[in-house]
Amino acid sequence: MSEEELAVESVGKLFRKFTLPAVAGFIIGGIQIIIDGLFIGNGVGSLGLASVTLTYPLLIVMMSIALMAGIGCATLVALELGKGDRVRAHRVASDLLPIMVVIGAIFAIVGAFFTEPLLNFIGAKGEVFTLANEYLRIMYIGGIFFMIGMGLDPLVRNDGRPMFAMKMALVSAVTNIVLDYLFVMRWELGMQGAAFATVIAFAVSAIVFTAYFFSSHARLRLHLSDISPDLKIISGILKAGFPSFVMQMSLAILVMSYNFMLLKYGSEIAVSSYGVIEYSFSIFYMIFEGVSAGVQPIIGFNYGAKLYGRVYTAVRMAIGSCLAVGILGFVIMSTFPETIIQLFNRNDPELLVTAVEGMRIFMFGLMAEGVIISAGVYFQSVNKVRSSLFIHFGKFIVFVLPLLVILPMYYGLTGVWMANPLGQYMMFVFVAFMLVKERKFLLHPPVSSAAN
Repeated sequence: MSEEELAVESVGKLFRKFTLPAVAGFIIGGIQIIIDGLFIGNGVGSLGLASVTLTYPLLIVMMSIALMAGIGCATLVALELGKGDRVRAHRVASDLLPIMVVIGAIFAIVGAFFTEPLLNFIGAKGEVFTLANEYLRIMYIGGIFFMIGMGLDPLVRNDGRPMFAMKMALVSAVTNIVLDYLFVMRWELGMQGAAFATVIAFAVSAIVFTAYFFSSHARLRLHLSDISPDLKIISGILKAGFPSFVMQMSLAILVMSYNFMLLKYGSEIAVSSYGVIEYSFSIFYMIFEGVSAGVQPIIGFNYGAKLYGRVYTAVRMAIGSCLAVGILGFVIMSTFPETIIQLFNRNDPELLVTAVEGMRIFMFGLMAEGVIISAGVYFQSVNKVRSSLFIHFGKFIVFVLPLLVILPMYYGLTGVWMANPLGQYMMFVFVAFMLVKERKFLLHPPVSSAAN
């Protein structure tokens, strides 16, 4: 898709072209995560689920850095293309790969030598510690593939290839599922098998995406001679992507806090239940991310071109879609929790009872979650970093975490489950006011800001 089409094609048509493949790709990624949980839960058991849940925050750290660089680069590229500066856009894109390689190497070193102190820090003990260490070490050593695969994905969509990004997500997911079955269920390699399956799947995406940007198929084609890291550009990339980092790191802090409070007011079964709930929640979360990722190039390009009416239409479509998905998700999850939970483990009645109670409460936040994510990505797409940071940081740190401390004092384990949805709706109120203010600007911009 050309830059001209981004400026003149109907927004509804652009929305379908970009968001449907992005949503499909993110759903496939979400299914990939869930399949991991299914194989671990059935092949290793509830302690395997607990160990993955405990390591999840440490994996989010790696994901958050990859998304910070990838989405930051994609944001700046879209804005520069909207301004008509293709040379600058190409220069920004050429600095992404070196960032991914260096950070991936750092994670590999941490994985080889420092996973045990990290697991001690988050409170893993006994068999859960052993299983978590097996899993985390391999995932971190393969970190370079996570960094490149996740980091280049947003740039592929900004290069006008949303369908290609979706197809690669499908290839990666199928690879992960097949290898999970072989490594975990057939060859009984346990947590190590699950980790190897995931690393290999991301390696496939990393290799193909890298080859694409060095091929004639890429509009932002790279050459080895282009790779000359510029600290000023790298700083700009990381600044533009910082809200994504904060959003993911806030999630890591939330998961660690939930794990701690679940162990305090419940047991390892409660942690396993939270793992099942998070796996289920992730499908809808991935849809929200997919809608937001798909609409980002449309928003960024048209904002850069000062076509603010088109930006407003795109944002409205994104928020409406996420709200509808959130409502549907809550209805499904609150109606059929037993069926969903038993997909992960059929042999533990205590897990079923705990997870059903938690799921019905926790999933109530879905209806606000999508709107909050869409709003945060809008502000990030137009490079309003402070507003985006407030949304991503405020939701978890300002609202959810204090509630996670206070509510269990009065309601026990039920209070732990209540903290997240209640915090979501408190943030939702602030987001609504921010969007109303932004709507006035987009529909009635100052004369100096309007397109020529």
